[in-house]
Amino acid sequence: MRQQRIPPLVAKQAGSPEVTAVVEPSTSAGAPAAVQRPERPRPPLQSYLLLALVAVAAFAFFWWTREDTSVLFIPLGFTTLWAPQWPLIGFAVMLAVLVLCWLTRTGAMAAFGALAVVIMSYWAGASIHFLDRIVEVPQRLTTGNTRDQLLGYLNPDWSYLLFSNVAGTSRPIWGEWLITLCMAVVATLIGCFIGLLLAMLASPVSSPNKATSQTVKAINSVVRSIPDVGWALLFAAFIGGTAYGLGALAAVLALIMFNIGIVAKLLGESVDAVALGPLEAADAAGANLVQRDRVAVLPAVMPSFVSYSLYVFELNIRASAALGVVGVAGIGGELSRQIGRMSQGYENVGAILWALVLVVLLVDLLSMWIRRKLL
Repeated sequence: MRQQRIPPLVAKQAGSPEVTAVVEPSTSAGAPAAVQRPERPRPPLQSYLLLALVAVAAFAFFWWTREDTSVLFIPLGFTTLWAPQWPLIGFAVMLAVLVLCWLTRTGAMAAFGALAVVIMSYWAGASIHFLDRIVEVPQRLTTGNTRDQLLGYLNPDWSYLLFSNVAGTSRPIWGEWLITLCMAVVATLIGCFIGLLLAMLASPVSSPNKATSQTVKAINSVVRSIPDVGWALLFAAFIGGTAYGLGALAAVLALIMFNIGIVAKLLGESVDAVALGPLEAADAAGANLVQRDRVAVLPAVMPSFVSYSLYVFELNIRASAALGVVGVAGIGGELSRQIGRMSQGYENVGAILWALVLVVLLVDLLSMWIRRKLL
């Protein structure tokens, strides 16, 4: 016998004639009847056929522009077909994405987005020959000079790190770590403070006018466009590197510019999202721009500022090691020297890299503890 669904009853609440309540009908057992949600309809088949044609066109393009000569042979019994290996694999992935989207009733636009991601990823990988090189990695790890390097990295020489001196000097290697930490601390303090000021001036919420906001945003974009190594090269060229005893200063200035770009960008977005209630209250009380920012904006973004500053400090530790390639002071300079003599320095480079992992881990744990205490 077919059961008919009874529409919900609308009953008036006692004492309140204006308010009504919707009462769901009950089943024979007294429990409320389950509400069946309508099933999502399948997208139009024509849209997916068009997407399949896009996949075929992409496959033809990748086949025509391929540089790799690897092919796959497909036996069919009476004959054997062949096709270029990587374009065929990419085409199979594109079809698999379309089938998955069709089975999950994904809309045509969302399926097109997923297909576009696959096509762009394949195109980018093929442009840098990533697919051809990745298959060679297992062979390289087990043969030749790469195996010796890997074994050296996995068996670091800790005595070098603890008891040796920097080549040509009387400074111990562990002293370079102290220089690296000092550079990170100074760069974090100065860079984050300047980044805070630029973030306040760049946001329309706290900036004096639109012209100032747009100008500061343009400056921040220029600062972020140059990587930390680029800044280190510029400052080392302008003021001198380790040859003039100014390697630490060049590294600190490069890290300051790097920190300004990060903090100004992230904190500026936090300032844009400040609640309008405190701002309107400060304006109603007659506060000027400085007073308004101090009482309504800074308290709201200060937790984010502390979090970003700790994150930047962690980045400075890692960036200091990378800056050694341009001739600045700290453990990065020693790492660059050991990489230059790789035929003898595998164990030394491994010791520096493993020590870098431990230092960054300790700094991360310290940052987590500070966040719990302050935020």
